[in-house]
Amino acid sequence: MPDYVVEWEVVTPGQILSDEVKKAGSHTYIYGGKVYSAVTGVVSFRTDKINIIPAKGPYRPQENDSIIGIITDIKPNMYEVDLGWHVVGLIKSKSKKGRTSFKLNIGDVVYTTVRYCGIRGVFLESGDGLKKIEKGLLVMINPVKIPRLIGKKGNMLSLLKRETECQFYVGRNGLIAIIGKDSKHEFAAASAIKLIEEESHIKGLSDRVSALIRKILFSEVEENE
Repeated sequence: MPDYVVEWEVVTPGQILSDEVKKAGSHTYIYGGKVYSAVTGVVSFRTDKINIIPAKGPYRPQENDSIIGIITDIKPNMYEVDLGWHVVGLIKSKSKKGRTSFKLNIGDVVYTTVRYCGIRGVFLESGDGLKKIEKGLLVMINPVKIPRLIGKKGNMLSLLKRETECQFYVGRNGLIAIIGKDSKHEFAAASAIKLIEEESHIKGLSDRVSALIRKILFSEVEENE
């Protein structure tokens, strides 16, 4: 039975994707024995499923998500963390014995994971599972573009690291921290990330990302000469 779409093809709601109902993945639905797209987005084949990555969408926390957030309030026994998209996470600041294992201030940027999300709220890992990011550049993209930023088997993220020589902390909530050896390399990385967000559905993205980074970095070298 045939598929009617290919990887990274742009689809619209109601568009037929496949005759095989077993291939129905995220953001799809089955009707009359066929698989259709439920949203506007791009096609992504994963684990023998046809998934649709929505063109836009808010962040919906899931347990074990890696996230980046900003401390916005300090309570007697916990910190409130802005995760963007009107989502607030909570970090317990004291252990069961009442001891404070770390100290954060309003405005601090943290990288951690979601420990629990449900009716009680969104609770984040603390202690060894939390890292405070104290330098670098912070950028935000739509959360649905994060899988494309990472790429298959991490290929796109590896390309960014190799070309820019920067370190990246990628949050599933769409926030990315870039730490480079100087502001020029961080700017090149940020520009490449924005290109990925805007052109994730167009073929040849890796080549365009590499070209943009090299254009920015080489032009800076030529100016210095």
